Amino acid sequence: MNIDLTDTTSGRINAALVRARRAMGSPAVGMVLTLVIVTDEGSHYDALKAASDASKEHPSRILVVVRRPGRSPRDRAMARLDAEVRVGGETGTGETVLLRLHGELASHAHSVVLPLLLPDAPVVVWWPADPPEYPSKDPLGALAQRRITDAAETEDPVAALRGRASSYAPGDTDLAWTRVTLWRSVLAAALDQKQARVTRAVVEGEEYNPSSELLALWLADRLGVPVERVLSGGPGITAVRLATEEGDVCLERGDGSLATLSVPGQPDRSVALHRRSTAELIAEELRRLDPDETYAGAVRFGLDHLVRGQVAEMEAAEAAQAEAARATGEEQAPPQIVVHPDKERMARATAARLITAIVDAQTARGRAHIALTGGRNGNALLAALAQAPGRDGVDWSRVDVWWGDERFLPDGDPDRNHTQAREALLDALPLEPSRVHPMPAGDGPHGDDVDAAAEAYAAELAAAAGEGGTGDGAPEGGGTGDGGTGAAVPAFDVLLLGLGPDTHVASLFPGHPAAEEAGRTVVGVRRAPKPPPTRISLTIPALRAAREVWLLAAGEDKAEAAAGALTAGDPARTPAAGARGRERTLWILDGQAAALLPESVRG
Repeated sequence: MNIDLTDTTSGRINAALVRARRAMGSPAVGMVLTLVIVTDEGSHYDALKAASDASKEHPSRILVVVRRPGRSPRDRAMARLDAEVRVGGETGTGETVLLRLHGELASHAHSVVLPLLLPDAPVVVWWPADPPEYPSKDPLGALAQRRITDAAETEDPVAALRGRASSYAPGDTDLAWTRVTLWRSVLAAALDQKQARVTRAVVEGEEYNPSSELLALWLADRLGVPVERVLSGGPGITAVRLATEEGDVCLERGDGSLATLSVPGQPDRSVALHRRSTAELIAEELRRLDPDETYAGAVRFGLDHLVRGQVAEMEAAEAAQAEAARATGEEQAPPQIVVHPDKERMARATAARLITAIVDAQTARGRAHIALTGGRNGNALLAALAQAPGRDGVDWSRVDVWWGDERFLPDGDPDRNHTQAREALLDALPLEPSRVHPMPAGDGPHGDDVDAAAEAYAAELAAAAGEGGTGDGAPEGGGTGDGGTGAAVPAFDVLLLGLGPDTHVASLFPGHPAAEEAGRTVVGVRRAPKPPPTRISLTIPALRAAREVWLLAAGEDKAEAAAGALTAGDPARTPAAGARGRERTLWILDGQAAALLPESVRG
């Protein structure tokens, strides 16, 4: 039965519902909740169809709110309520009321809806599109125990998820989260069967797909490992890979319906993983009206903690280019450039990338050798690493920490790179003390003899290389270029360097004798052009023995140096030009530092 009401009131609508029920011989018992749908004229049909299908499982009173504020001042000044009451038929045992709020009344929907709510029954509010910024503070949202949004229906789904995180209140949920329920169930069951520690994860899905983002956030939150977000052609989520010490657990769905689950030591299995309709998603949300703490943890985890964006997109290209360089006989990898919008996101993304590199090194070789750098960008990276949830995915007892250079000052001096690194990160990590290798201090056993201190550090590096620290890392000649001294350095899995405004790296300054050193791995530096004048530094040959070299630069004062170093060829005049890894050389810049690079290079 359909009843049309024009220029009506909530009281008359209630009376019409009672009349319709009596005429149908169907009392209003059995309805379990009120579902309020806030939509527009063009979208209400699809939303109502989905809600009606869901109400077959959850008999409901459905109130569809269509706001029509009007365009002209005259239309906006009026206030009129039109309604269409539907009982029986397609509504089954439920009821539907289509409310059109005209003029000023469009701003007071809650006053119209409140008298129409079922007594003593929960209320759910659903915004199929264009939700309020703070759903829980919206007048209609404040009436509800459950508030449903859909980030996939917004212009910028990723930005919408950030908004959901900042505005979250108990009772909020999003259909982008509901869409990953089946993925979460299958992955959780697979990990229950395979009791192995997950070291990292990859989620592949379409660009701007909020469900892919939420699934990645859930994995990062629950597993405490770095999670990479990789773009694919879709549809939706296409694959999840969980790296374990026994092999990868893979769940791949290429066609949007049937997935393949691969678990180490078990035969592959086919899993039904179809893309569900909106009606199925709403029905799932109506089954549970208590706060979803798992969703809260995922959405508030922080999108910036994922390895994503340019990092994910460029990984394959970087590896291919490095392999091409090796195929042509080049000893060092050519520079690859990663540009982040600002220094904060640069630090967070690089921290996630570093965690991944450490885990990969430990998986491949049992331990990882990392060389740290100081300066504002190096310290910002360490601070971001201290806050990165994925840091718990690293076995820090199997990490050797080295330094690329040091200020020759007394131990504990606040200007020493070692002191700053301890404060920013190292003191908070469960490192094995014997694997932390600071450069000698100015008040150490060598006194003020910086050359003796440099020789001692070179010996420590050589000893670590002799213990197997080089793996396949040091080039012929022990990593000392053409020096022939027999000294060596470990093949650092990642060697971090900051870029100075004059293109210096470590404590190798343009035109300084240390920048021309070809025989030794470590040198004492005197009369450096910036304070303090006495330092210890790895040399260019030692830097080039690293598997990967990452140069960090942020700020407009680094733009000219970055542009110059990437086109220079003489390391003695431009030390940063000589800092290249054997497998990968990454220039990690923020937008300001990359400002003078050609657009083709920035890409």
